[in-house]
Amino acid sequence: MKRILTLLLLLVAVSSGADAQKKISKELFLGVKGGTTWSRLSINPNIKQTFGMGYLGGVSMRYAEEKFFGVIVELNFAQHGWKEDFSDETASYDYRRTLNYIELPFLAHIYFGNKAFRFFINLGPQIGLCIGENTVSNFNYAEPPAFDITRETQHYTKGVEHPFDYGLTGGGGFEIRIKEKHAILVEARYYFGLGDIFNNRSADYFSVSSNQSILLSLSYMINIKKHKPKPVPVRTDLIY
Repeated sequence: MKRILTLLLLLVAVSSGADAQKKISKELFLGVKGGTTWSRLSINPNIKQTFGMGYLGGVSMRYAEEKFFGVIVELNFAQHGWKEDFSDETASYDYRRTLNYIELPFLAHIYFGNKAFRFFINLGPQIGLCIGENTVSNFNYAEPPAFDITRETQHYTKGVEHPFDYGLTGGGGFEIRIKEKHAILVEARYYFGLGDIFNNRSADYFSVSSNQSILLSLSYMINIKKHKPKPVPVRTDLIY
């Protein structure tokens, strides 16, 4: 019985040591990113629109302690908004609204691959604050012209009424490691806004007016802290 108990304790110790050896090193990455956004509004009553292009830039921090999993916090400047579609009009009209946001995503980082090349998925909640807006138009939108078809014009003279925004964001991409300390990342992400930019009470004209965006970015990150876990020594003094 003593020999069986000793053997079991030895197997547990060896297993624990092996598990410790498999744990990934703790990593703390800091980086910068830049890219492009394509945005539109989910709005009711509907506005005939296409995706408007904007810019994206910011800084990020990523911490990983477990194999295949980490967390990311970012601080970004991103442009949302929309471009209206006048393809069914005889005249050539143009109307674009750009909304400038400071955003803070909190993301779960799930990755797989090897030390040199990885695929990853990022997803989580995001909050933002609109710090300004800009309208480009080739007609006087305060007094819209007589369009060929019935078209929504109520939004032309409405500014952002709810500057605070929140929603969910997620996407994926790949990462190239350079000597384990440097990393280059390419990522495509989708943002689904849950807040409305216009008032949405029962007496208001628009019931829904939320941001929807596709984001494509290129990032550079550097590992500023790497801690390799010490292997757990196997207890041999239990054998007698």
